[in-house]
Formats: sequence, structure tokens, C-alpha cells
Amino acid sequence: MTSLNPVPSPISWPPSQFWEPHGGWSTFNLRVGTPPQVVRVLISTAGYETWVVSPLGCPPGVSPSCSNERGWLYDSDKSNTWRPLGNFSLGLELNLSPSDNATYGLDSVALGLTDNNGGPNLTSQIVAAISGYEYVLGTFGLGQQPTNLSDFNDPHPSFLTSLYDQTLIPSLSWSYTAGAHYRSKGVFGSLTLGGYDAARFIPNDVSFNLATDISRDLVVGLQGIISSESNGSIQSLLPSPHLTFIDSTVPYIYLPLDACRAFERGLGLVWNESYELYTVDEELHQSLMTRNPTLKFEIGQLETKGPTVDIELPYASLDLSYTADFGSTPVRYFPIMRAQNDSQLTLGRTFLQEAYLTTDYERANFSISQCRFEEPVGKKILPILSAKLIASTSSSPNQTYLDGKVPPAPPLNHKQIIGIVVGGLIGCIFFLTLYVKLYLLPRRRKRMETSRTTAVMSSAEDIQGALAAHPGSPQAATHRRSSSIRSITGFYGKYPAPVSELPDTSRPEMPGRHSAFELPSATPEPNIQRPTVGPGITPMSPRRRYGMYLSTNDILSSGNVVRRWMRLIDVHVSRIESLTSEESGTPTFAQSKTSYLDRSLPPTPKPESPQRFSYFAWDKVAAHQHDRLDKDPSSADLHQDPFQHRRGFF
Repeated sequence: MTSLNPVPSPISWPPSQFWEPHGGWSTFNLRVGTPPQVVRVLISTAGYETWVVSPLGCPPGVSPSCSNERGWLYDSDKSNTWRPLGNFSLGLELNLSPSDNATYGLDSVALGLTDNNGGPNLTSQIVAAISGYEYVLGTFGLGQQPTNLSDFNDPHPSFLTSLYDQTLIPSLSWSYTAGAHYRSKGVFGSLTLGGYDAARFIPNDVSFNLATDISRDLVVGLQGIISSESNGSIQSLLPSPHLTFIDSTVPYIYLPLDACRAFERGLGLVWNESYELYTVDEELHQSLMTRNPTLKFEIGQLETKGPTVDIELPYASLDLSYTADFGSTPVRYFPIMRAQNDSQLTLGRTFLQEAYLTTDYERANFSISQCRFEEPVGKKILPILSAKLIASTSSSPNQTYLDGKVPPAPPLNHKQIIGIVVGGLIGCIFFLTLYVKLYLLPRRRKRMETSRTTAVMSSAEDIQGALAAHPGSPQAATHRRSSSIRSITGFYGKYPAPVSELPDTSRPEMPGRHSAFELPSATPEPNIQRPTVGPGITPMSPRRRYGMYLSTNDILSSGNVVRRWMRLIDVHVSRIESLTSEESGTPTFAQSKTSYLDRSLPPTPKPESPQRFSYFAWDKVAAHQHDRLDKDPSSADLHQDPFQHRRGFF
């Protein structure tokens, strides 16, 4: 058994337990610098750096609540481990035209308030201190790409990559949902590095591939937006599908202008040029609360094809507020923004309130699932193992999670499905053919051969029983000899079957007082056509040649051989009587036959056991004809074939 190396556990970063005043978002705690300075940040699924607000972001004379509203401040001058790198552009959301700059440097960064409830402390991490107002709160980037400031030969790895390189997480992966303050008593966000929280989402079988553009990798096909209201009204708010980028850095949902027009007509939204937002006054708010629309986003890998995932957003998730100035009254707005081009199409943080996003950079895929908000909201943190870690810890190359599960795989296309089906059919046909050829056919041949052999054995036994019908008669004792068993070939192939030869008897003497004849030794045997014997019977002496020696085929082709030969005996019985009566006055053969049967049979013969003597009688007929033929070969009536009666019914 392969020994397993220690497997690092995923890091579940706890939220800050704060609902930020600007939008009511759930944030996470960071400790930056030495000694650590605690700040609250939002999560950026598109970013790969750590942004914090510097003291310049809350200059003197601004509201005292500025520091708290911006998630507290980080002062690099108070950190012993700060190493400045210079001022640079943030380099994020360039398609949305932000213009903020930041002071970059290297410092230590740790997750959470303490080491016990957070994560490890990593040194020399990229930190950008922002002072502008494009981003109210700092952000923590989840990307795995490095930061290159002035020299591409000196990249600085991201926080996620540093965790993985130091074997602090099992893979280059993360899972995130933004949290929902409107659900129950408020459900905070969830962030897991190197794994996922199975208790926070409803799983599905749809997987998405990362785009090749690392700055816009989480791209999906937005195929439809359906609005369903409490009164049963349903309407489509997306005229045409579009490829859309998922980015939690911004709160908005950027849609094409024609889609925004559909929202205006369908929901009564009004564009505010001053705020450049769809602001919602009290009257519209009450109307939307009554109608309670639910927006269903149909998400697929492409714009029009493939399986989709439905993410439903209730109106409560779209009822957001915006504060123009620190300490001012919040303004309610609907988070739909007008995109100027396709590069601005974005599903922002609002979408991730109800969606759970998991990204695996090593396998270049991600998944989107509907969030689960069940009471109580628990945790079930599971790791995602990298391929490198699997190879070093397990003999199973397909193992991905410690609990035996695997990450969602890309769906099979139609060519793969057809290939699997065709391959399965070919395999089934192949194995079925082998089964029939190697198992069924041999068994069938064996059964047929066994049946044939059994039938031959049964027929042979019947014939032997017929030959031994009268074991007590003197004639049978005189003419009976031992039967020999030989193999039947030809018709039955290589399988032997026992068959009895007819008894080889000596020449019988006819009853009466006639004298015996000796055949002249010098007289050649006349060339008379003899009846042909069957295969397997060797012709012998003239006396045996006319005896009752049936061929193998004759014996096996008839089911009642004795009955047929009995009919032959009846034909020649008159000739036997005439021969015996002419030469002597002794009783005829028929009379002696009756006397013979009376002496040899038991007192009460059974009807089903007929009295048979055909072989003895026929031997006398054949011998007598042979003697007459030798004396007078020219006799016309003696040239008759003794088997001519047999031909009439065989």
C-alpha cells in the first residue's frame, strides 16, 4: 500500500461579521504589516493583489466615520516590514475606465483577526495603498497570476500562489459567495481557499472552461433573463444572448443597452443621469415590493448551446443603496448598468449574492451554483486536491477530493456520446459472438451427439434382445454364438456405438431321412450375381453369404427388423415343407415348428414377447438353395434372388 504524505487542509476564511454601510456588503478581515494593522476588505474574483485604504483616503476635515466606512486604514509608515516599490496604476477594470493610482510595496499579509481563526501570515506580499474614491473599500484578489510592475523579469506571486507554493493549501482553487444581508437574519459571505463549502450551494453537473484571457477568464454565456412576478406575469428581459464576465470587484450588472431598455419597460426603471444609476424612489420601490419580481439568469458555457444553470435573484437582492458622501443619506438604486460595448458586460457582486462560484486554475475550469440558505447555516469544508498532490499521496489518479468526490467535469459533447454508444454496441456484439461460439454451440453439438449415441445404443440393445428371444431352445443353443461389438463408422462419424452381429451358425440339417450332399471341390463356383451386403460386413463363405447377416445401415435404418424378417420366413415356409415332404414322410417344418415352440416356451407366454425363430428358419432356406444351385446351376427358378421378397417392403 502506498504511504500517504500529509495533505494540507483548505483555508476557510471567516467573514468580518460586518455589513458595510455602502451597499450592505459582507467583508473579510486582513492583518497587514508588522505589527499587524487590521482592515476589512471585499473579495475581488478578477484581482490578484491586496488593496488597502491609506490614511490619504480620509484626509483631515472629512467625516469622522470615514475610516470605519472605508474598512479602516493601513499606514505603511507604521509597519516595520514595509518595502515600497513606487506609485502605479491599479491596472484593474480597465474596460470600465477607472483611473485610480496606488502606492505599491511589499509587506506581510495574514488572513483573519488572529492566527487561530484566520490563516497563515505570508511575508513579502504585494500591497497597494489606495487613496482615491473609485473604490470605497479595499479588496483582496483571488487570482493566481503574478504582479509585474516595472520589470517582467521580476514577477511577484499572488497570495493564492504563495499559499500553494508553500504547501499551505491543497490546490490553486477557491470558492466564494458574497453573502446576503436580506436572507433570514443575514447570511455572511463565504470564502474557502483550496476547497469549497458543500453546505452553501445546490450542486449541479454543469462545468465551465476558463477563458484564455487571464484578465477576463471567468466568462459565461448569458443566454436569458426571465422576470417572474408574484401575480404570475412572466417576461423576457434579454433580447439576445451575450458572453459576460463574472467579477465581484464591482457591485453592478452591466447589460447591453437594449436589455436595459427592456428592464425600463418591464419594471418601470428610470435612468438618473446625475448618478448614472437606475435610482429607485419610494413609489417605485413600493410597486416593486408588491410585484416582487424574481430574475432568473440562464447561464451556459456558450451563448446559445450546451447545458445551462439557472441562478435566481429575488427583488431583495436587487434593492441596494449608495452613499454619495460619507455620512450622507443613502440613495436606493437598482444595480443595472448600461454597457458601452461587449467588453463591459459583467455580472458583478450583486449576482454573487445568490450564486456560489468555485474556480480551479490547475484544471482551468469553474462552476456556478445556486446558493443555499437553510437554517442553521453550517459548514462542510472539503478540499480540492491538485494533480501533483494526488500523484504523491494516492495510487488512484482520479481521486480529487479527500472524501472521494471529483470536481465537476466538462460535459460530454455529441461526438463523445456517439463514440461511447457505438463502442458499447460493438463491445456487446463482440462478447455475444464469443459467448455463442465458445459456449452455446459446443454445448448444442455435445447434446446432439449424446442423443445420437444414446439412440444407437438403444437400437443395438433392442436387436440383441430380439436375437436372444428364446434362450432355452436347442436350436438356439446350437446356432447361437457370442456377439461381437464393433464401432459404427461412416454414418455416425467418429462416435462408436455397440451393435450385434447376427449369429454365425453351422450348417443345419433339414428334418427327415434325406441324405447329405458333398460339394465337388473341383467344380468352380458359378458366376452368379449375389445380393450386395451393407458396409461394414465382410463377405465370407457362400454359406454365410446367404445367411442372415444384415449390414450396419440395414440394422439402424429400421425400427422393427425382426418383424420384417418374420414376413420373409412366411414366404418361404411352404417351400421348406415341400422339400421335407417329398424326400420323407416325416412331419413338415411347420409342424415341427409348433412342437418346438411348445417345448421351449414357458407355460404362460407373455403377449408382448413374440415367439421368434426367423434366423434359424432363414438359414435353412439359404443353405438349401445353395445346395440346389451347386447341383444344377442352369435351373431357371434357382437363379431367383432370395432377397426379392425383401425388396418389396424394405
